Amino acid sequence: MKRPISKAVCILSALLAVSACSQPTETSNPSPKPGARTELTFVTLNGRDNDGFTDVIKQFESANPDIKVKLEMYPYRQLLETIEVKMGSKSKDIDILSVDAPLVANYTVKGYLEPLEPLVKGINFKDKWIKSSLDAGTYNGALMAAPINSSSQVLYYNKDIFAEKGVTPPAADIDKRWTWEQLADTAKKLTYDKNGDNQTDVFGFSFEQIDRPYQLLALPQSLGAQVISPNGITATGYTNSQQMIDAGKFYADLFNASKVSPKISADLSVEYFMTGKIAMLIGGPYNADKFKKANLNFGIAPHPYFQGKQIATPTGSWHAGISKYSAKKDAAAKFVQYLTFGEGAKIWNDKHHDVPAALDILNEIDKDPKYNAFPDQVMRIAAYEARNTGVPRPSTPGYLEWESIVGKSFEDMKNGAEPKSTLDTAAKQIDGLLKKYESLVK
Repeated sequence: MKRPISKAVCILSALLAVSACSQPTETSNPSPKPGARTELTFVTLNGRDNDGFTDVIKQFESANPDIKVKLEMYPYRQLLETIEVKMGSKSKDIDILSVDAPLVANYTVKGYLEPLEPLVKGINFKDKWIKSSLDAGTYNGALMAAPINSSSQVLYYNKDIFAEKGVTPPAADIDKRWTWEQLADTAKKLTYDKNGDNQTDVFGFSFEQIDRPYQLLALPQSLGAQVISPNGITATGYTNSQQMIDAGKFYADLFNASKVSPKISADLSVEYFMTGKIAMLIGGPYNADKFKKANLNFGIAPHPYFQGKQIATPTGSWHAGISKYSAKKDAAAKFVQYLTFGEGAKIWNDKHHDVPAALDILNEIDKDPKYNAFPDQVMRIAAYEARNTGVPRPSTPGYLEWESIVGKSFEDMKNGAEPKSTLDTAAKQIDGLLKKYESLVK
């Protein structure tokens, strides 16, 4: 999962408003001349995905010698800015673009994306991807972006700390997953001062992504919250619902009432866990290999839920969309199909080692005995969560505005702000920012 970084609301509003009122226009999609080679431009994220895309493109071009795929890779923030500028001006320079799952609605209402079903004919998409990924790529009933992969989160724990305090750790069994209530109670037993200086040296629990909605939405979603209105432009009554308030209080209490979680930034959480300063951590499956290489004595368990409530876990990652303004949509559709549920999806998964969205690859994980062994079992657990318990982030054309304010609200609650008044204020702010999308939402 590539994790978006929250930005100041004023910057977000300016960035996302560049083309908020642009309307899609029909563009021709001419067939190439016989013998000509079609060149596609794929604009995507720069990072640990580079080798995966390179390998996929190499094999795709070998199978499709009449098509060449050129990568343009940018850091996250620059990628969003590039898409806004080029798509806002209806440029034909982009044929395929990486779409962070929560931005599908935004790019759709602005007219940036071409619906995929008319281009990829004769395919039952429900047979190709998990429901959470299919839902994340769909807006108003149309598939607008195909999932490249998905994501999930698991509970890590430090076996040495559990043993030192004589506490029984959580089981790796899906059917024996802990509740949030169990986790919070256990975290109190694992929070302590090691050297007698009246300062906490070991904290019982932390989220990896402290204050960030991607992970924290699992709290209100487990309580049954719908965090924004069905049309995606009203926050009042949703972002400040009783379920959100209750989740906010649970989160705030971890830092303030029971003080089992450290008030640190998200970029320090994994380091704290690896150095024995945190006993339990909610984190991505990609951490398991890092912990193993560090010789950390750790265990893995399923993601918690609230007792008697829905099991809800974080999910969602990058999708591939076809530009509304591309003159090479048929060729682009061939590549998107290859990348997301064709042979390229297997190549990508072998290189990338993240949670697949493709059902056939998930089925292989279910059957492969190597995922029975520690720590590879992390992928078995994560794949189960993505398939069965994952709940996408809210579908709204103003997701980045919503995320920025909600993330700041979680930060304020962590630092002692009262949940109800904090979320009431947040909902009003979000409503004001989302008004500009009202005319674009059907």
